[in-house]
Formats: sequence, structure tokens, C-alpha cells
Amino acid sequence: MHVDQTKQSAIARVNRHLPETDAPELLKHRFQIINLWRPINVPAWDWPLALGDYRSIDEKKELLPTALVYPDREGETLSVRYNPIHKWKYLNGMEPDEFVLIKW
Repeated sequence: MHVDQTKQSAIARVNRHLPETDAPELLKHRFQIINLWRPINVPAWDWPLALGDYRSIDEKKELLPTALVYPDREGETLSVRYNPIHKWKYLNGMEPDEFVLIKW
């Protein structure tokens, strides 16, 4: 399980992807990043999407900042320490024309 981005990496993403004239103003306010996940060519039977229920995670004890090192920059995600009380939702067999929006 992982969280795609931390607060710091979300801010870095805004700065990287938006015009430098727009990013500073946007960052003065709340913003959201929404990820879209879908299978690309075939139904997701062998590797289905599993979503962890954030309500079953202890943020202070279980979220661990994890570096993502790219050739041109360093990013960050959050790894999640295992806990048997985590709750899951599996989306097995999703078709390429189906998708999930994941709000951060």
C-alpha cells in the first residue's frame, strides 16, 4: 500500500506542471489532486486495483515518507506500515473503459 504523494510532493507537482505565473497564486489556496486509474489494454484480473480505506490507517504510526528518485528530481510518496486492521476494497476485473478517480 502507498499514498501517491505527500503534501510537499503535491506542492512540487503544482509548480512543475502549471505555468509559473499561475502556480504561486493557486498555492495560496486549498487545492486537490485527483488521480485517474484504469487498466490500459486488458481487464485487470491478474493485478486488480486495491484501495485502502483511510479510516483504518493510523496516520501518525503507519505513514512513512518514502523518496522517489528520478534522474532529474526527487519526489516523495508515503508508504504504509502493515496493520491487520486495514480495510480494503478490491476492484477486480475492471475493463479498459472503466476508471476510478482517487482524490487526495
